Amino acid sequence: MPTFACMILVTGGTGFLGAYLLADLVKQGKPIRAMKREQSSTRYTETIFDMKFGTEGKDMFAKINWVNGDIMDVYSVEEAMQGIEEVYHCATEVSLRDEEPDEIILTAEKGTANMVNIALEQKVKKFCHVSSVSALGENDMGKPITEEAFDEFDNPDSPYAIGKHLAEAQVWRAHAEGLNVSVVCPTIIMGPWPGKKGSMSFFHYMKRSPKFYTTGTMGFVDVHDVVTIMERLMNENKMNERYLVNGDNLSYYNLFANINTSMGMKGPSIKITKPVLKIFRLINNIFGKFKMTGTMIDHSSGQFIYSNKKVCEALSYKFIPIKQSIAEMGNFIMNGTTK
Repeated sequence: MPTFACMILVTGGTGFLGAYLLADLVKQGKPIRAMKREQSSTRYTETIFDMKFGTEGKDMFAKINWVNGDIMDVYSVEEAMQGIEEVYHCATEVSLRDEEPDEIILTAEKGTANMVNIALEQKVKKFCHVSSVSALGENDMGKPITEEAFDEFDNPDSPYAIGKHLAEAQVWRAHAEGLNVSVVCPTIIMGPWPGKKGSMSFFHYMKRSPKFYTTGTMGFVDVHDVVTIMERLMNENKMNERYLVNGDNLSYYNLFANINTSMGMKGPSIKITKPVLKIFRLINNIFGKFKMTGTMIDHSSGQFIYSNKKVCEALSYKFIPIKQSIAEMGNFIMNGTTK
């Protein structure tokens, strides 16, 4: 196994993207330190390692140096970043809900500010920040959204989007102060995951309500593509740029049809329009336990088209077809395995 002098810190390693990133970095034999909150469990990450490495999963997982810390605690961040040369900052809470909006925004902005400030102090050589297309605004009607839409941000109703935008602004502020950064803005990330959050929620929804679909269009990207692009941007010194990371733009009808096919069910047949969703929201928020937000309605009925031209040209990159990602996820949720 090759020896790497560069120690890498990963935040968010107990989450979806962070788990896949850790597995890939460990596979390459790189020395990894992963920071997690003391109360966070690593069991989902261990499941990903078992899925990817089989009987060697536990041994591969044991190669990670886990340290307890919280991005909101500057002292624990400082301790975790001792001797670190590269940082992958994946820690985030993906949510379209609007409970406790001030906390969502503060955690994203201040937590990222703590990370980049300590990275500057510790003279970290490279810092990769996982932003989101939620941090971007919308281009003119009919044109694909690009990296430049960051300056057009105007989404005052989504605490998550505001938090991601302000967090990324902290990264660019740190870059102006001398930090070498790379920023990726993924669309909805697809891939097998043992939990019910994130993109796996689409599959759990379709198992309950296989006939219904919404009218929107959104961008989707395979988790392996996001991991590979993050690593290549860092390794090939494609720094101090923002890259929108998107595999395919799909209507929700096509998304749900492919999901149903992957689980051996008939495709959806009943369209739910935005006015119907608004009525359902009013009724649901009175009687239901799960509260719907205006952001959820906007995302499920809006037309969001994203361009991947910049990253494709920078890396000569070819994305995994999302239909293939969906098939893998469907097999995972039905059989507990991947193809």
